[in-house]
Amino acid sequence: MVSITSTQSLTNALRRSVLDVQTQLSKTQSEVSTGRLEDIGLGLGSAIQQDYSYGFHADDLAALTASNNVITTRLSATDTALGSIASTAQNFLQTLVSAQSGAGSDPGAIKGYAETGLKSLISALDTSVDGVQIFGGVNTGVAPLADYFSTPTSTAKQSVDQAFFGAFGIAQGDSGASAITDQQMQTFLSGSFADLFSSSGWSSNWSSATNETATNRISLSQTSETSVSANATALRQLAQAYTMVADLGVDSLSSSAYQQILKTASATMSDAISGLTSLRATVGVMQKGVSDANDSLSAQRDMITTQIGSLENVDPYEASTRLNNLTTQLETSYTLTGKIQQLTLSKYI
Repeated sequence: MVSITSTQSLTNALRRSVLDVQTQLSKTQSEVSTGRLEDIGLGLGSAIQQDYSYGFHADDLAALTASNNVITTRLSATDTALGSIASTAQNFLQTLVSAQSGAGSDPGAIKGYAETGLKSLISALDTSVDGVQIFGGVNTGVAPLADYFSTPTSTAKQSVDQAFFGAFGIAQGDSGASAITDQQMQTFLSGSFADLFSSSGWSSNWSSATNETATNRISLSQTSETSVSANATALRQLAQAYTMVADLGVDSLSSSAYQQILKTASATMSDAISGLTSLRATVGVMQKGVSDANDSLSAQRDMITTQIGSLENVDPYEASTRLNNLTTQLETSYTLTGKIQQLTLSKYI
């Protein structure tokens, strides 16, 4: 049997070999560059299902981490706001105590401090982070509290005005307010006025926040409350203490009625500060919970990254050696192809 080999057939065979080497070279160059299999499906075969499972798990962990980062920012803003509220409240309590002892007891000045405190409280509770009202409960799109001193008159102030008029038949600041006794004032403060700051009264006249607070999934197996509502008891008590001094006409009252307001405001403010301390501690627990969850998520991400790497990563030494061999093979194929193409029968005739 005679086998006939032509220059053309040799050239075509070498061309096919060159194309095959070029394909392998491109794939190997990619693997050397990225450190990963160039074709995951082809490289892993049946293990691709496990690889995809790891990938989905990693995406879930990444989404939780991103969500927790947002929560961390909001809780940090919450803690800052509550810290500011606490500092202002403590200073006002000291002012009230001093006023009862006769030091710095000018009603007009005390009233001014209360107005400033109430405005500061409202501003802090209306804090938003990236458009989210952090004290709104689950109603995060609307500021919880309106400006008490706004024009037109806010619903909160209207409710206070109506309660005062209902109790005494005159408006705050009226000259007739000097006839109000300390007992009458105490009855009002613990009765219809206090009702304005009950849970229902507060929601009706003051706050658009919900009692329900935000709850988020912070890990694969854990959910947690992640916000504080402006409806918290301590915050309502703060508003109550500020308002009774700021808007019950203290500069028009008798000395005994004025002292009754100072006494009641001091007790209410003291209770509020105690409750505020607990509220801040709750926020601290929330922050610690999210921080611990993030640490756990980070550890899980590292583990999954390692598992994915064990499937997808290539041996850099082996890949580099393969690249060098393929490069040499390609250069040799080019050389042989050139020499074969130079072969012609005419040179031997």
